[in-house]
Amino acid sequence: MTLNRALKVIAAIYLVGLIVAVMAYKAAFLGLMFSSPFFGVYSVCVASYILSRFVFSLFYRSRPDAGHEPRIAIVMPSFNEAGAIANSLRALLAVDYPAEKLELIAVNDGSTDSTLQEMQAVARESGGRVRVIDFPENRGKRAAMAAGIRDSTAEVVAFVDSDSVVAPDALRKLVQPLADPCVGAVCGHANVLNVGDTWLTRMQAVRYFVAFRVVKAAESVFSAVTCCSGCFSAYRREAIMPRMDWWENQRFLGVESTFGDDRSLTNCVLRDWKVVYEKNAVSHTIVPSTFRGFVTQQTRWKRSWTRESLLVARFIWRKHPVAAFFTYLSIVLPLLAPAAALHAIVWGPIAHGGTLPLVYIAGIYALAMVYSLYYVLFQDEYSLVWLYGVLFVFFYLGIMLWQTYYAIATCRTAQWGTRPATAGVGAGASR
Repeated sequence: MTLNRALKVIAAIYLVGLIVAVMAYKAAFLGLMFSSPFFGVYSVCVASYILSRFVFSLFYRSRPDAGHEPRIAIVMPSFNEAGAIANSLRALLAVDYPAEKLELIAVNDGSTDSTLQEMQAVARESGGRVRVIDFPENRGKRAAMAAGIRDSTAEVVAFVDSDSVVAPDALRKLVQPLADPCVGAVCGHANVLNVGDTWLTRMQAVRYFVAFRVVKAAESVFSAVTCCSGCFSAYRREAIMPRMDWWENQRFLGVESTFGDDRSLTNCVLRDWKVVYEKNAVSHTIVPSTFRGFVTQQTRWKRSWTRESLLVARFIWRKHPVAAFFTYLSIVLPLLAPAAALHAIVWGPIAHGGTLPLVYIAGIYALAMVYSLYYVLFQDEYSLVWLYGVLFVFFYLGIMLWQTYYAIATCRTAQWGTRPATAGVGAGASR
């Protein structure tokens, strides 16, 4: 037995043991349901939801190659990505797909650096295979995406973030689920490209892997993926065009929607179509390597989650009842999480005494270990990166847990957050 295999066996044993221990604890302490009903019910619901993701993901199967080769337009919006855009476009030129069936559209969203020049250089190298759309001013990612959609008549429109690189075989694998005429969109898999940069990027590598291979895979079992990542996703044209005008001009609480473009477009399709995940369609994306950049990104994502959760709640009940139940649960639990943490750490010891804070922290630690051990098991090669996944415990308790309420309170903001404050203001949605 090789060392890599031996370590994976150990991780598997530890993972099973950890899950059994958590479930045994829940069963042994059912009395907590009576002494502290809110925390007791909440903890059982959280454990059930997380366990359901892992259990359902076991039933996920990648779609086989059906020989499906639709005409595809890949749209890549970009704002101030001079350092990454050329590599990303060249990766698209290298994909294994018939050139006559593939259009590459790069949209410069009013960049103030040399992004446009980098796009034009690749376009010249490509012999006309790359078309460049230039916005003289920043109009926002959604406007850039819409321009790319309208510039093509391809039956499938794929989106790749300008800081993402797709594998050569990824595009062909991404569109195979679209051989099913009921599938309206497909979400590819995203790994972290700059995993070695900082401890923060290593932590995100674990989170990304589990978010796709577990959470999206579990949703895909019921053909109800709630967010097709902007890193790499494909949409059937006829599934997006009926709601194109609404999506392009979406407003929330009287303010133009300025983030969450991918989640919003997914909602437009999910209403009437199946939306699935394809794990073998792999892209690699650059994630924030600084604390400030990461927190800003997470806040932006939570704001879009706030808005789009209200929309998905209106129609998800029409989907598979199991998918609908767990979608509603995934909306409610983050809203209760801060209150549960305060109850466990502050109110519990005052009212009931005991070791409730330790129990709560142990539960968060167990969750982080489950995610990290899963990463060990299903990554091709053993890597110490999984240890950084455990750091999520402290990150979650210190920051991410409380972001939900802040995101809700500031959900009407029109700023993208990672750009200058004036970007996109008065010129359309900011990315």
